Amino acid sequence: MEDYKLNDKDIRKIIYESFSRSKDENRILEEFSMGDSRADMLLVTKTKLIGLEIKSDRDSFVRLERQIRDYEKFFDTNYLVVGTYHVEEALRTVPAHWGIYEVYENEDGTYVMELVRGASMALKDNTEEKLYLLWRNELMKIVRDYRLAKGNLQRKEKMISKIIRGLTVPVIQTEICSALINREYK
Repeated sequence: MEDYKLNDKDIRKIIYESFSRSKDENRILEEFSMGDSRADMLLVTKTKLIGLEIKSDRDSFVRLERQIRDYEKFFDTNYLVVGTYHVEEALRTVPAHWGIYEVYENEDGTYVMELVRGASMALKDNTEEKLYLLWRNELMKIVRDYRLAKGNLQRKEKMISKIIRGLTVPVIQTEICSALINREYK
């Protein structure tokens, strides 16, 4: 099927298959809220938040510039995951510190996800922004576990301030990842 265009559903399936083979503890969250936007997929490892923006063969790059800014506010590394149709445009458009995966159908009819370009870490410290991804109860657990305040703090801003002042960046990063890996949705 030469004129078949890879769709979003196909790409999501291969992303799940690729990352579920990992022996490391991780979790994939779909349509993850980040500020005023949504990430297509967020891969959470024990120590990193990895944003995955999907552009299927049927998508355009019209909103990509804004999406890149949003992803960079919250995640440690970011990847654009595209079908073969968009590889060249991705290489021209996406910042050099973003990684690119290509998803395509190989000769035997199975989908393959191949790394085109690796990603490097975020250009700025976004620890505080990442804390805003957590729910109040998750922030309160960190505050209590590390005895950063007495009593219950009501505002997220206050809890985040206590966490930023009381813990090192690596500890905060680990706590954020742990909270997201263990988050329970109703």
